[in-house]
Amino acid sequence: MKIELKEVTAENLRKIAALKVKPGQQDFVAPNALSVAQSKFYPSWVCLAAYAGEEPVGFAMYGIEDEDNSLWIIRMMIDEEFQGKGYGRETLQAVIEYIKSRNFVKEIFLSFVPGNDTAKKLYESFGFKDTGRFEQGEIVYKLEL
Repeated sequence: MKIELKEVTAENLRKIAALKVKPGQQDFVAPNALSVAQSKFYPSWVCLAAYAGEEPVGFAMYGIEDEDNSLWIIRMMIDEEFQGKGYGRETLQAVIEYIKSRNFVKEIFLSFVPGNDTAKKLYESFGFKDTGRFEQGEIVYKLEL
């Protein structure tokens, strides 16, 4: 399986907005429609749809933090139908490579809700480390590039 990242456009917005996580995971990530709306107020935030072939399987958003110019993976989700099949790992890899190819950064930050052990395990498997910071109710991790 190969994940291709595509821009979220007027043509695919409905499909991307319809992607949802499993019941019980709603507190871990904001709905994609909200993320797309938020990106319109922050020019550095980039929304990406994760596709496996012609099928959208997930969503990611990254951007620059205005206060300190750090780069963050702000959101990442895989639709409930595609979880547990390796799409999360492939999407995270694709997002990291996408960021590295378009931005000169030495580190990437992300955060997640405590209790989201699946995300924690995935992030740690890529080398993300706990920063010891806790922001807006979430644990902050950093990947040194």
